[in-house]
Amino acid sequence: MQKRPISVTIFGILNIGFALFGLVGLLFSTLVMSHMNTGANPILQQMQDNSMYAAWMKISIPLGGIVSVLLLAAGIGLLMLQNWARIISIGYAIYSIIACVIGSFVMVMVFASIMSHNNANGPAGFMMIASIIGGIFGMVIGLAYPVLLLIFMTRPKVVAAFSPAQPAA
Repeated sequence: MQKRPISVTIFGILNIGFALFGLVGLLFSTLVMSHMNTGANPILQQMQDNSMYAAWMKISIPLGGIVSVLLLAAGIGLLMLQNWARIISIGYAIYSIIACVIGSFVMVMVFASIMSHNNANGPAGFMMIASIIGGIFGMVIGLAYPVLLLIFMTRPKVVAAFSPAQPAA
């Protein structure tokens, strides 16, 4: 019987947790966005009217659902020491890093566009700058898990745990 490294167990559980969190968050944000009245908030209206933001949301929401389901399956597969789960976890990590960077770029561009069309002085300007800084900080935090997942899933000890057992000589 193969010995499962503790990191595989931890990442299996974390994959399941992040997948469930992603699915619930996706459902919640879809419900909120579909029932949100942006008329009272011109900044939210400008975000919804921004073609880059709209395109990103149309792409990222369905992909987020698919990726969350794959991450859930990968988490279960990691707990069962299935090599396909390790490969999906690596794919998820790469996708997540790319999506996080692109998503952060889109949000910075959207906020920059909104700031250029509005009076960026005073409290409104401060809030926009704080949002951009928060987005960058969020990107750094958002990159932590996929980077660690990628590192651990490619470690020789982990790769060996997913290899077929060698018969005793």
